[in-house]
Amino acid sequence: MDFGNMSNSVYKVFEEIEFKAKLLAQYWNNFHTEISQHLPESYQPEIQELSNNLETALTQLIYELQNPTLTLATTGTTSSGKSTLVNLLCGAEIVPVAVSEMSAGAVTIEYSKDKSLIIHETPGALWECGEWRGISDDKIYQRLYQAMISYIENRETQPNLACPQSTISYPFRLLKESQLQLPKGTRVRILDLPGLAYVGDQGNANVIKQCREALCIVTYNSAETDSQKVKSLLQEVVQQVKDLGGSPARMLFVLNKIDVFRADRSWPESETRFVEKAIRSIKNELTDQLREYTEEIENLKVVKLSTWPALLSLQIPNYIYTADACKKADNHFNGLIEDILQDLPRNTQKWNSHDKNRVAEALWQKSYAEEFHHNLREHINKHFPQLVIPQMIDRFNIAAGNAIAEWATQITTAILNSSEVYYQQECRKISDTRLSLKYFLQDSNTNLKKPFEELNASIKRITEQSQPGNDDPMSPLRNKIGELQSKEPYNELKEKLFPLHSWEFEFKKGINLVLDAVARSLETGKVDLDNPNLKKAKAEYVSLLASNLNRLVNLGYTDSVAKEGKTIEARTEEEKNKLKAINEELNNLSIHLNIIIEDVIKQITKQQIDRIEHAVSELFRCNLSYLEKKANNIAPNMFYFKFPESKLTQVDCKLTFSFHFRTEFAITQGTWQEEIKVERRKRVWYKLWLGKKTFYEIEYEKRSSDNAKLPSTEDLLGGWIMQARDNEKERFKQFAIWIIQRIDFLKQDVDKIQNDIIDRYQERLNKAHQEKTLDYEKQRNIWLPMQEKAQDLAEKFSSLGKYWKVNN
Repeated sequence: MDFGNMSNSVYKVFEEIEFKAKLLAQYWNNFHTEISQHLPESYQPEIQELSNNLETALTQLIYELQNPTLTLATTGTTSSGKSTLVNLLCGAEIVPVAVSEMSAGAVTIEYSKDKSLIIHETPGALWECGEWRGISDDKIYQRLYQAMISYIENRETQPNLACPQSTISYPFRLLKESQLQLPKGTRVRILDLPGLAYVGDQGNANVIKQCREALCIVTYNSAETDSQKVKSLLQEVVQQVKDLGGSPARMLFVLNKIDVFRADRSWPESETRFVEKAIRSIKNELTDQLREYTEEIENLKVVKLSTWPALLSLQIPNYIYTADACKKADNHFNGLIEDILQDLPRNTQKWNSHDKNRVAEALWQKSYAEEFHHNLREHINKHFPQLVIPQMIDRFNIAAGNAIAEWATQITTAILNSSEVYYQQECRKISDTRLSLKYFLQDSNTNLKKPFEELNASIKRITEQSQPGNDDPMSPLRNKIGELQSKEPYNELKEKLFPLHSWEFEFKKGINLVLDAVARSLETGKVDLDNPNLKKAKAEYVSLLASNLNRLVNLGYTDSVAKEGKTIEARTEEEKNKLKAINEELNNLSIHLNIIIEDVIKQITKQQIDRIEHAVSELFRCNLSYLEKKANNIAPNMFYFKFPESKLTQVDCKLTFSFHFRTEFAITQGTWQEEIKVERRKRVWYKLWLGKKTFYEIEYEKRSSDNAKLPSTEDLLGGWIMQARDNEKERFKQFAIWIIQRIDFLKQDVDKIQNDIIDRYQERLNKAHQEKTLDYEKQRNIWLPMQEKAQDLAEKFSSLGKYWKVNN
């Protein structure tokens, strides 16, 4: 199975950057050799330090370029065959596969010629932990299976039990056979991520954090036909993209189990219709909830695949798996090989090598495995360099590149202005420029902070005036950010700032979807809590909620009572006991929902803060690029301003959101007049007043009762939304204060960098003035060309990053 060659291989991209970096070192060597001939000896230590730093930074850059880490993270919707995909990438069945969700803990598979398994020690582990070297594929599978199944069976009874965490060293076929053309020392690993129900586990969360620098493969269950479950799957896709963080552009979406359509009489038309609809649905769902990535989502890469027959096609030629693989191919995928089966013995054990090869080849082709690998290679070639090279170049520039460009520019300019005639003039120019930059940065900072300060002031005013709770801070925030984006340079950001004004809606939506599942369960009498949002909560909490709902349904809180509510006056002990039981269960519902919503909110908060942080980074990147350009325009050829994004956008300033919920259902004591029939005997006239007849008279006696208005699910659950709104202004206040602090920290850092650059130029000008031993006026014919060479050198160092952006 030849995977072919990619003309634009990853290797070539990394090699080109390495060549450009080495060329920069040569440019610097030529420049400092020439300039040293015209400088006093006192400059040599500074030149030597720059050269040493460049040599160290270049060595580090070359090492990183030659030894990058390619991480493929796999995730997927319920029953989407994600684990089978991992096995396909490995070329062997080493990760447990089951009908039910088995991906409880994260599994890291690192490429190695030698096989080994580590099951790490985790809190409360009920399975064997340790390291096994030289382990067989089957043993890897069995040990992982035992760990995962032990966790799944015990997690509800042991809430503090942590998910198993495993590391496999394995010579997986993705690297051996796919001809990826990576740099020679590339470290490759596959992160098999947990199912949606397990992402909240701390160990899993730590692994998921690594996915920001990973290429992700997201599998989707194409075999699902139930419309309600399809909607749920689409929501799962969105949740997984949010959990992974970063741009969907680096995610390859796989429509798995696509072979299901080959059973249709209308195949391949039915398959084509499904693929077009699925791609459209996934794009629409992602665009609706991740508008900041609108452009990337439009160009989303979605491919077809059937992982199981593709894996079987690899196993059939392997003598270890061949018998079992042939049997499975015949039992489960004879539709893919029916034209071949006519020529083969019905007993798969009688298939010869030629027969097996024919079957394997047919499975490989009809499972779309060839197309999948082609698309995977393209995906890696396109996105892997983009994930790692910019950070490498940024580190190189911070370590050496920026300092060399600044030194060359400043030294030549300082020397040209070091004479008595120009020195004082240049000092005044520095002073004036410093003042101009100060006002420019203040204005820029004011404009950046303005919408958030106005929001904060507005919230404070509303709170102090105790205005009604229907004031919606989201609308003014959206308007303020809109105003910001209408001005230069932020008009370039388009939808990138969407998360800054959509986070509160995401909280409400998350709570709504949980409450909707509860309401539908009560109103229909059929408890169904299988939805992506409830998977964010711990399984034991969801199980307790399900039991609670079943008890309410059995007590009669269902159908019309749940939909419309009911006033109850319990008179008998039986009625009072039943009402008391309903009361207890409704209060239990409050407790369970409180715990679950807190869990769900925690996960949504993490997702939203990640999105907000990313949007703020985009905002600050845009701001820094603008500041850098304008600052250098204010003082051309003097200072060489560089504001490194990686140093300026990362600060220890955490955003938090407050949520507090409460609810209760009460029984009140009341009285009622009970009708009582009282037996009486009295004489009657038609018996001549001698005989008596029994009569019954009605009397009324005052009794106590338990009265209650059973709320409808709308009333009962609607209160949670209202309570979420109670804390809304506080959350907006927290957000406004946080982002204002971030902007202030950014300004402080920019001010410091700018002043340090100006101070260094002043020192270099002073030194040139003090040490002048030549008539620089007569030497201008030397230093003017030298200044041009310095500017050219600075441009060359700056061009390393520009070259990367232009060519990618």
